[in-house]
Amino acid sequence: MKISTVLSSLAAAHAALATPTVQMASRDQVPGGTPAPEITDENFIRAVMDAHWYWRTAHCAQQLQWDHSLAKQALESVSKCTPKMSHDRGGSNLSGVDPPPESYDVWINFAREVVHGWHDEEPKYPFSDPHYEDAWGHFSQVVWRDSSRIGCALGHCSSPQAGRLYCFYETPGNNIASGEFAKNVWPQVCKRPGA
Repeated sequence: MKISTVLSSLAAAHAALATPTVQMASRDQVPGGTPAPEITDENFIRAVMDAHWYWRTAHCAQQLQWDHSLAKQALESVSKCTPKMSHDRGGSNLSGVDPPPESYDVWINFAREVVHGWHDEEPKYPFSDPHYEDAWGHFSQVVWRDSSRIGCALGHCSSPQAGRLYCFYETPGNNIASGEFAKNVWPQVCKRPGA
């Protein structure tokens, strides 16, 4: 399956997942198959961090620091493998794909491409009227200027959305208080890396 197809599917299927919802009954991660990389895997961490770094630089946001405690919390949440993917806290991003990645390298690429896919919501964001809507909630969290730490985890669950990436951010983004979106979600006015 082409990555562009996966990203399109992720964006369309999970645009509404940017806000917390009620936790559903959980299922543990499935045994067997190719396990998802651990939260301490350097390639996994680098893939997630580099993708965030690229877009946060372009949007003039401070760079994130990897937080093992947040990653552990994300792992606990994603490992519940709820039948329907749902956020169990604010300041998070969550996406999934079927079938789950079939190799270590595909898991790493999945993590990287999901973050880029979250940013693909940018064209929907009304910079002239900054506010929250589910349609761009992943994007706004990725570039939220006040967020300084991140921790993510991969999950291998049963279908649907068997391969999952869940990221927790501190300071949480998508704060709907007056003026927060104007302060924290900027257009690409800073130089994009490599440009």
